[in-house]
Amino acid sequence: MHTLKRTLGPRLLARRVALRSWLRAPALRRHARQESARLAAATEPSARRLGEAMARVAADTTDPGLRRTLELIEAGRRDMLHSDDVVSWSGGREEPVAWICARASQPPTGARMLHHLLTVWQPRKALELGTCVGISGGYQAAALPSGATLTTLEGYSGLARQAEQTWRGAGIGNAEVVVGTFADTLEGVLAQGPWGYAYIDGHHVGSATLDYVDRIAAVSEPGALLVLDDIDYNDGMRDAWALVQGRDDVVASATLGKLGLLALR
Repeated sequence: MHTLKRTLGPRLLARRVALRSWLRAPALRRHARQESARLAAATEPSARRLGEAMARVAADTTDPGLRRTLELIEAGRRDMLHSDDVVSWSGGREEPVAWICARASQPPTGARMLHHLLTVWQPRKALELGTCVGISGGYQAAALPSGATLTTLEGYSGLARQAEQTWRGAGIGNAEVVVGTFADTLEGVLAQGPWGYAYIDGHHVGSATLDYVDRIAAVSEPGALLVLDDIDYNDGMRDAWALVQGRDDVVASATLGKLGLLALR
């Protein structure tokens, strides 16, 4: 990545990431279709719903009434890629917002997958661990039903402000960012449950991921959906994914690229 940073501008890097994601999209849709067929005969309601969500991902269609909102989120992404703003990021170093947006945000294909999952799941309270600049949060919040909310946790105040700007630009008013480390904020946020959905990102350590799944599952609604990002990031994450699929409260699991999906009983 440091080599890329020296040779590519953030806009070119973002286009490269988006192109790679777009090229992989047909294979992901085929895999989603296969997962949907596998889950079609499931007897548990949340397992069948996971199959419906996979079918939605395979179709990759967006409700007409939400297209303008998603277009505005992408307009916000483009603005950030042209931004000269600098914020404090990982390790306390100063980084341009454009670089963080290019390197760490969900590309359009991945963001749409999360959007499709929530379009089917429709929780009243959704949780995200790892806000970044608000792209994935915007896509998820836009899919929620009327009156539902997304609460997202971010360790860096500059990124939290950027996320709020992204949401304002897209007219999203049902997302809230809580600033602070997961260690400092997660317990208090979890107490606001029960949660019908959680997207776990931002801390790619296997032992931490296992802890987050334990704690979130304990305060989740029956039939909740947990989404783990970067399940193939390292050996620890691969081991964690293998373990959580065998939990007693997991009735169905599926993969979608680097996402791991857990449907709770």
